[in-house]
Amino acid sequence: MLRFVLRFFAFVFLLSVLVRLDFNYFDRALTQGLTHHSAWVVASTLSLFGADVTRRGATIVYQSSAFRIIDECTGIEVIGLFVAAVLAFPSPWRHRLVGLALGIPALLTLNLIRMVTLIVIGAGSMKALDIGHVYVWPVIVLTMALVLWLRWARIAVRDPNTLA
Repeated sequence: MLRFVLRFFAFVFLLSVLVRLDFNYFDRALTQGLTHHSAWVVASTLSLFGADVTRRGATIVYQSSAFRIIDECTGIEVIGLFVAAVLAFPSPWRHRLVGLALGIPALLTLNLIRMVTLIVIGAGSMKALDIGHVYVWPVIVLTMALVLWLRWARIAVRDPNTLA
């Protein structure tokens, strides 16, 4: 257990260093690209459902309300924690890759749902946006990341061939 914890924090540290390097030496090329792509996906999703939405860079305008997608909106922190937990877990690398291949898209999809619902709610009520943004969605996203990891780890431990 101690080895897992130490490896987990080592991976968290490594991923944090990579993000800091992007900020300090690469002019936020990765994170800015991620925020702009996230805004594009959110605006496209809203449009797909018939919403009149425009996007300028990382800013989405919906029902005369503007929403700026920032680095923290992309889910990079929670996905980073999930990646660190999967990589730190003592299982064969092919099982870890399966965990990442299933978990990352699931978390990205959940984050897309989070951003879309927050924009729709926020266009109608800033108070509801604040409640959803600060209290409701963080709990849902973190819980889902934990549940995904626990489910994956349980399968990997119980029957390693299941993930092969």
